[in-house]
Amino acid sequence: MLKALRYLKPFWLSVIAIICLVFGQVQCELALPDYMSNIMTYGIQYGGITSSTPTALRSSTFEHMKLFMSEEDQSILESSYSRISMGDESYLAKYPEAANQDIYVVNDPKADLSGLTEKPFLIVSMLSQKDMLDQMGLSSEDQLYASLAAQPKMTEQIQSSAEEKIAGYTDANLEAAEIMLLKNEYSALGMNADAMQSSYLWQEGGWMLLITLLGSLCAAAAAYLSSRTATGACRNMRADVFKKVESFSSEEFSHFSTASLITRTTNDIQQVQQVLTMLLRIVLFAPFMGFTALLKVIRYPSMVGLLGWVLLIIFALLMITFSVTLPKFKIIQKLVDRLNLVTREQLSGMLVIRAFNNQKTEEKRFDGVNTDITKVNIFVNRAMASIMPVMQFLMSGISILIIWFGAKQIDLGAMQIGEMMAFLQYSMQVLISFMVIAMIFIMIPRSSVSAQRIFQVLETDPTIVDSKNPKSLPAGNRTITFDDVCFKYPNAEENVLEHISFHADPGETVAFIGSTGSGKSTLINLIPRFFDVTCGSIRYGDVDIHDVTMKDLRSRIGYVPQKGVLFSGTIESNLKYADENASDAVIENALDVSQSKEFVDQMPDGVKEKISEGGSNVSGGQKQRLSIARALTKNAQIYIFDDTFSALDYKTDAQLREALAGMIAKTHSTVFIVAQRISSIMHADRIIVLDQGRIAGIGTHDELIKNCRVYQEIAYSQLSREELKQA
Repeated sequence: MLKALRYLKPFWLSVIAIICLVFGQVQCELALPDYMSNIMTYGIQYGGITSSTPTALRSSTFEHMKLFMSEEDQSILESSYSRISMGDESYLAKYPEAANQDIYVVNDPKADLSGLTEKPFLIVSMLSQKDMLDQMGLSSEDQLYASLAAQPKMTEQIQSSAEEKIAGYTDANLEAAEIMLLKNEYSALGMNADAMQSSYLWQEGGWMLLITLLGSLCAAAAAYLSSRTATGACRNMRADVFKKVESFSSEEFSHFSTASLITRTTNDIQQVQQVLTMLLRIVLFAPFMGFTALLKVIRYPSMVGLLGWVLLIIFALLMITFSVTLPKFKIIQKLVDRLNLVTREQLSGMLVIRAFNNQKTEEKRFDGVNTDITKVNIFVNRAMASIMPVMQFLMSGISILIIWFGAKQIDLGAMQIGEMMAFLQYSMQVLISFMVIAMIFIMIPRSSVSAQRIFQVLETDPTIVDSKNPKSLPAGNRTITFDDVCFKYPNAEENVLEHISFHADPGETVAFIGSTGSGKSTLINLIPRFFDVTCGSIRYGDVDIHDVTMKDLRSRIGYVPQKGVLFSGTIESNLKYADENASDAVIENALDVSQSKEFVDQMPDGVKEKISEGGSNVSGGQKQRLSIARALTKNAQIYIFDDTFSALDYKTDAQLREALAGMIAKTHSTVFIVAQRISSIMHADRIIVLDQGRIAGIGTHDELIKNCRVYQEIAYSQLSREELKQA
């Protein structure tokens, strides 16, 4: 799978952008629980009061607090607050009660004076409670503070007693208590508590909406870029696979079946594309989210242990699932190859299947492969599906534990309700991230198998390659020379061709004939280098064809295979496959020589007539003649006809050979013909008779019928002596 990542290199800017966008999305999502915690704690519980530092104090409260401070603290307090005289117009709107009393307002609202004001404020607030006054046998606060002013020791005793009581509380409890008492102080000043709360809720809620919108935009942009990048990378990968397959010789095709190559180019690359999309989108998101959320969770050490145990269970579950499913993915891809192979064979051989009434046999064969792949897929899907319920159970269980344990912490004063909710949300984000990672762990092995299969194709070196220092073919037509050529197929023990030597001059027609398996098609396939000779050489003029590029060599050749092949499109597009710049006159001449003009003219759209896939809407003879016309459209120096006249009737065969001879006389092209019928090659300039890979005779028809036993056997098996004499 790592090799597939190199296809992301051309898209490195997009990858960087995706990383930034995903990181931005994670930060936005992780910010929301803190805002929710603040809304719960400060917005709802504390009524919009966010700081334990009093922003305003009644003058009486201010003076009473000084009684419980050192001289140094008193000095700091006085320098930090400003006294607003009674009736100051600028403060009446904010502090309605300021018209009846003087107040003290903090100079810097952002300053943290909680360490200075916390305990004195709590003591003053406790002393102002009625039950406290009743305990002390006093009727009012004025009487209390008059007594404190007259008896300094009493002040020390009260302060000492209050501090002992306060010492039993946590800092969070003290902060909470002070803020709750501040609400009473602010109410006494006439401040609008509802407005304060609403203002805070709107402010924090607004930030949450803005952050949510920003996170959504980051997510949408990341999803778009990741899909586009993964699709582009796999488009390039698919193009490379196709280009590599085009360079394969028959030896490479023997290692990879056609069905397997189709699967690797489609299904396997699709698997890689899905994982690349996830890699750029989710695989980045999950670790970012999971580990960043873990850092947030660590802020609550008393509860982080609960999450640790759940994560250990998740990791154990992932490893077990991973070890069980990985071997199955390899089996699945092989079964997909097998399914494609069986389907392809059945579709291409449908007429044969019907002719022998073997539909039931083929159905059983297909059902066997289909059942095998279904069973393996069901096993894998069940293994994957089992993860989700376990994860859901773990999430529900950890939620209950967090609420149960968090409630105890809240009761002890070690945690606020908002903090517990934030921890719960962070824990869910951690678990969801690891759930996503679990899914990725399941998908990556399958894509790794697909990637391995793709790179098996990409890393296969073709056996037939261009020379490192290629030469150029000489201009114009030249003599083709076979010089002691031998050939054997890869891994074969014996040669298919041995000591083949002959030459073909420009304008000559050289024909090959022999029994089935004598090596006729193999021999002519050496000319366009579909195979490379094992020994000896083939020269175009004085240049060995092994020393020139295959593109240069094949640009001189017009080739017609044994089985006519047409591509979906039109007749015209199929003919221009040989030369996209071919003129109408050239196409007309090719159709005329190949004896295709008659049936093409009868078609409704002529050369614009549609051709179905594989030429299924024309007959075998028409397909063969159009294949010949395509080769003739090229106006090549060399023409190769590999048993291409077998589908033609004798009359059409004779007419085609006569027209072809006239064309060759004008172009001086060299023609190689492989044939089974004597009548197709009788008038060739040179006939080469092959027998078990060796030349059994070379000459004209008349020479061979007199001197070559193998040729005589073939000729007399097809034509009578009288017919041969008339020919």
